[in-house]
Amino acid sequence: MSASWFSQPFRPDGGITAEGLRNQLGRPSLSHLTVLVREAAQNSWDARAEDVVRFSLDLRTVGPGHLGSWRSLLLPKAPRETGPLRGLAEVLRPSTVRYLAVSDRGTTGLGGPTRSDEYGAMGERGWLSFVLNSGEKQDSKGGGGTYGYGKGAFFLASRAAAILIYTRFREEGVHQTRLIGSALLESFNNEDKRPFTGRHWWGEEREAHCDPLLDAAADTTARQLGLPLFAAEETGTTIVVIDPDLSNPLLPEDETEDLSMSEAGTYLAEAAAWNLWPLTLPHRTERMDISVSVEGAPVHVPDVTSDAVLASFAQAYRDAVDPDRREEVLCGRPKRTLGAFASATTFGAHFKSSAGEELGLSRDKAPRHIALMRQPDLVIRYLEGPIKGHEAAGYVGVFKVDDSLDATFARSEPPTHDLWVDSQLTGSDATFVRVTHRRLNERCKEIAGPAVTPPKPVEDAPVGTVSHRLGFLLAGVGTGAPDAGSTDRTARSTAASGAGRSNTGHGAKGARRPQLIGAPAFERVDGEWLLVQRVRAYQAARITGRVSVIVGDGEVESSAPAEAEMPEVVGWRTADGVVVEGREVACEEGEFDLLVRPVQEAVIDIDVALVKG
Repeated sequence: MSASWFSQPFRPDGGITAEGLRNQLGRPSLSHLTVLVREAAQNSWDARAEDVVRFSLDLRTVGPGHLGSWRSLLLPKAPRETGPLRGLAEVLRPSTVRYLAVSDRGTTGLGGPTRSDEYGAMGERGWLSFVLNSGEKQDSKGGGGTYGYGKGAFFLASRAAAILIYTRFREEGVHQTRLIGSALLESFNNEDKRPFTGRHWWGEEREAHCDPLLDAAADTTARQLGLPLFAAEETGTTIVVIDPDLSNPLLPEDETEDLSMSEAGTYLAEAAAWNLWPLTLPHRTERMDISVSVEGAPVHVPDVTSDAVLASFAQAYRDAVDPDRREEVLCGRPKRTLGAFASATTFGAHFKSSAGEELGLSRDKAPRHIALMRQPDLVIRYLEGPIKGHEAAGYVGVFKVDDSLDATFARSEPPTHDLWVDSQLTGSDATFVRVTHRRLNERCKEIAGPAVTPPKPVEDAPVGTVSHRLGFLLAGVGTGAPDAGSTDRTARSTAASGAGRSNTGHGAKGARRPQLIGAPAFERVDGEWLLVQRVRAYQAARITGRVSVIVGDGEVESSAPAEAEMPEVVGWRTADGVVVEGREVACEEGEFDLLVRPVQEAVIDIDVALVKG
C-alpha cells in the first residue's frame, strides 16, 4: 500500500473550485459544530439500513501510539494552504492533534462506483454522491436532504478543511471497506502555472484521479490511525474531522476563544439532543441512538427522561402524530391541509442547554416555542411565541408538515435546512409556507393568553396563604418524604417543574410499580381545565393517585392553608376516553391519564402508587 495525496487539476472543460464547494452552505446562522451535527445526522438517517441507526460523536486527541502513523501516512506530499485555513503540515507537527470522529452504524455505507465516469444505479451511488460529486440529488425514502450539500459541513468544521472517510458496505453479498482522505483548500497554480481546483484526495494515486484504500489495506490503515473499526457484520461510515473548530459558538464573531475538550463534548451532546430528539423517541420503530464521548469517556446526552422541556416536546410530538389528538393546520385559499399541530403546557420547566441558546432557546427561561419539522422528523427550527403571563409558565408545540407538502417545504429551505423561506417559492407553494407561519403565530398567541393582572397584596393574609402562593415560584424543589399508608410509593411528578421523576422498581410481592410518563399538561376536560398526567401500568392492578402542594421549604402541605383550596384527584381516563371518577382505579396493563384539579399559583406534586392488599 502506497497512499499519497493527489491534487485535482482543472480539466479543459472547467470544474468547481474548493472555495465554491465550501461556500455551498453559505454563511449559516448556526455554528459549525451545530451545522455538523444536523447535517451529519441527516446523512446517517437517510442511509439507514436497520431500524436503529447508531450515531456517535467522539472527540479525541491522537494518542502517542498513533501520532507517528498520522505523520508518516498523511504528511508526505501533503497539500499546502496559502489561504486562511491551516495546512496539514501545521496541524500534524505539534504534539497535540485533535479530531472528531462522526460515525454511524446500521447504515448502508458508501458503496457504488469509485469513478464519476462510471454508472451507478440510484441507491448505489453513495460514494459518488458524498466523496466525488457535488449537488447530486438524493433518492432516499423519507430523506431530509435535497441535493447533498450537507457534506460541506464536515469541511467547514475542520480548521484544515480536511477529513478522512472510512466506510463499510455490503455489495453482491460481500462486505467491502474503503478509506480515503479529502481536503478543500484554496485553488492555486503550480510552478508550471497549471491551475488546480484546490480539491485534494489521499489514497491510491492514479494518472488522473485517486482511488480509496480497499478492504485489508483500509482496515490496517484505520487501525494504525486509531480510528473506530467495524465489527464483523457492521456497515456504516466514519468521517474523521481533522483539527475540529472548537470556537465558542456563543461569543461574537470578533472574539476568539476555544471551548475545552470537555466543554465541546457537552456542547455536541446538547446540540444533538435539541436538534435530533424526535428521532430518538423510544416508541419509534425506526429511531436513532446517539452517543457522545470525549477521549473515550461518555458524555451525557439530554433526552426525554432527563430534561423536563424535552419531555414536554415529546408529549406534543406524540399528540401531533396521533390522528385522534392532533389539530390540523389549514390554508383557506387554496384549501389545503398544511400539517398537524399539538402543544403542551409547562410550569417551572426551563431550558438548561448552552447549545439551545444558539437555537433561540433562552437558558433558564420557560419555553414558548414550536418545533417545526418535516420528513424525516429532524427539527428545522424553533418558532418563538409570546410569553405567558407568569414567568414560570410556558408552552411547547410541534408542527409537522403534511407529507404531501414535504417537497414544497424542502424547496423553501436554505442548504442548511434551518428555515422555511416563502420568498424562495412562487404561487400556491409560497402561500402554503407563508400561511403556515401565520397560523402558528396565531396559535401561539392563543396558547399564551392575555397577560395576567398583578397579584393582590397578601400582607394581611395568613401565613399559610403566603406559603401557598410562594410555592408556585419554587420550581424543582424536593417532593418530600412519602407518607405511611395503604399504598406502595412509586413515582412523583412536580407540575411546576414539568419533570416526571419516577421509580420503576418493584414493590410488594414483586409487583412492578406504575410509572409517570412525561410531564403533566393542562387540558380542557368536560368544560373544565385539568392537569393531565400520563401513567403507565405494567400489570393488572389497583392504583391510587395523590396530589399535594409543595411550599417554600420543599415540603408537602398536607392540609389546606387558610382561605386556600387544595388540589384534588378528579379521576382517571382510559385509552378509549372513558373517565372513571375517584382517586383509585382498577386497570389493566397499558397507559392512561390521571386527572387532577389544580389550584392557582402553586407547585403541584403528583404521586401514583399501587394499592396493597
